[in-house]
Amino acid sequence: MEKINFRIGLAMAATLSIAILLVAALPPDAHAQLRAMGIPIPTTLIITKPAPGQIFGNQQTVSMGVNGKTYKFALKDAYVDDPRGKIHWPDIWELVRQYRPNFNVTGLGEDTFEKMQPGQTMTVRGMFAPLNWNFEVTGTEEGGGPFAPAQHY
Repeated sequence: MEKINFRIGLAMAATLSIAILLVAALPPDAHAQLRAMGIPIPTTLIITKPAPGQIFGNQQTVSMGVNGKTYKFALKDAYVDDPRGKIHWPDIWELVRQYRPNFNVTGLGEDTFEKMQPGQTMTVRGMFAPLNWNFEVTGTEEGGGPFAPAQHY
């Protein structure tokens, strides 16, 4: 009788130790957390300033803070120029959407937002710094950018 208990106890101890080893060696992934974003991220925004009398309606809006003033635009499109494909626009939007303004604009092209005319669409390229919500403008292009539909005259 003692031999049977010893064998069951030995098998149980071996199984338990293997189970503990597997649980300790395979930590679970934390998929619910946002990806780590530390360095400036190249980001492109395609924005439109509404014409007089036009309202935003159901359009997504983005606010840009420039020298203490806040400018609000309709966001037509936005994407991250990340060749690795690890960071996407929804990741950045989840980070900044609860703040007013959404972005603090710095850089040589910060006056771009002040100069926009009503009804004008502009593609704004810049570097987004997730630690302080800064958006440093690196370039602008009038219109919807290279992915806009072609205009026919």
